Amino acid sequence: MPPVRPLDGTFTILGNRVPRVVGLLIGLTFLASILGAVGARNGFPFLLAQGILVPDLVWSGQLWRLLTWVFFELGGQPPGLNLFFGSLLLWWVGRDLYYAWGATRLLGTYVGIAAAAGAATCLVARLLWPGLMGADYAGMWPVVDALIIAWATIHPSREILVFLVLPARGRTLVLITLGMTLLFGLINGIAGFVPHFLAEGLMLAYLNPPLSLQSFWHRARLRQSHRRSPKLRAVDRDEPPRWLH
Repeated sequence: MPPVRPLDGTFTILGNRVPRVVGLLIGLTFLASILGAVGARNGFPFLLAQGILVPDLVWSGQLWRLLTWVFFELGGQPPGLNLFFGSLLLWWVGRDLYYAWGATRLLGTYVGIAAAAGAATCLVARLLWPGLMGADYAGMWPVVDALIIAWATIHPSREILVFLVLPARGRTLVLITLGMTLLFGLINGIAGFVPHFLAEGLMLAYLNPPLSLQSFWHRARLRQSHRRSPKLRAVDRDEPPRWLH
């Protein structure tokens, strides 16, 4: 009998099934965001000040910021709007990713992408863009965008309505997500969207590692097999079979 893990399983809210791991991530984000906002508004900014990502402070040794910054979502007009829609999207894509990956991988990917994007942002600030050393970053949307790309990659043929109006299949959704990030970056300033670009790029690399040694090995074997048997070709996973039973 397989062991029972506390994050496995679902619970019901208003008639909808929510995976426990997704509920945990949404709950932590709501709790940290509310406590951080209320504390800062009433003269106790310690929690928020210690939780956001500041590259200069990370380089000084405050490494916990690489994990905590993603749980403070205070953006949007009015405040709280980004938290609401970010949580809604996290529930929507997180539910399907939970059934595809399981609770452990989903939680590890969420935290791992947040930490890796935070670390990459600090590297960019230190090595390429010194003006970002004193910048502060917080919010769930970089990782939520990355999870949207993961969902679209896993379900390339599933059609959804973007903004409840524009029909798009999974593969198109990847381009839409990247394009919207670029659009918002150009309008509001690229500096504020560095973690978004890095999180999305890391997710694409995680799901499709074109530069890995294993990928180079498989491609080399495929080219070698093709030279031996020119009639052989790679088949797309989504290509339907051409035989009948």
